[in-house]
Amino acid sequence: MPTLKRSKSLLYFTLVFCSLSVLLTGCGSNPDDERPSRTPVSGTVTFNGEPVEGASISFVPVDQTKGQNANGLTDNAGLFQMGTFEGTDGVVAGEYNVMITKIESAEASQALPEDDPNYDPNPKPQPPPENLLPEKYASADNSGLIVTVEDGKEIADLKFDLQE
Repeated sequence: MPTLKRSKSLLYFTLVFCSLSVLLTGCGSNPDDERPSRTPVSGTVTFNGEPVEGASISFVPVDQTKGQNANGLTDNAGLFQMGTFEGTDGVVAGEYNVMITKIESAEASQALPEDDPNYDPNPKPQPPPENLLPEKYASADNSGLIVTVEDGKEIADLKFDLQE
């Protein structure tokens, strides 16, 4: 009889385990599945032939009713990877106008406490940050840069050689 009891316990455990496995598989569906598929897009940005570090690249859909904006940032060699929803997850298929900027990083001024002898109640206004690339590239509509991304066709060698 003890063998029968052990068999029933094993059967019960197996049924519970299988039921939980089925339920958890359904509950753990990836929300990414509902988003449009993305294609990897990467490349380089140069200005007058030199790599541009810290440039922001934005893909803006030509047809605003289709596609999604995508963004990237260049590293010290001018290399970038584009992402739409998170990180470098790629670009939704479509035709895009491209804008590229490199904003000068201004030194952040630290506010001094009022009891500090160097405290200035009327601080000088800071100049706005400056784009270090030609202004035409700061507008997706005027940059003249266009990229077509086809679903599933990776783009690994996109080159933007910006000129004065």
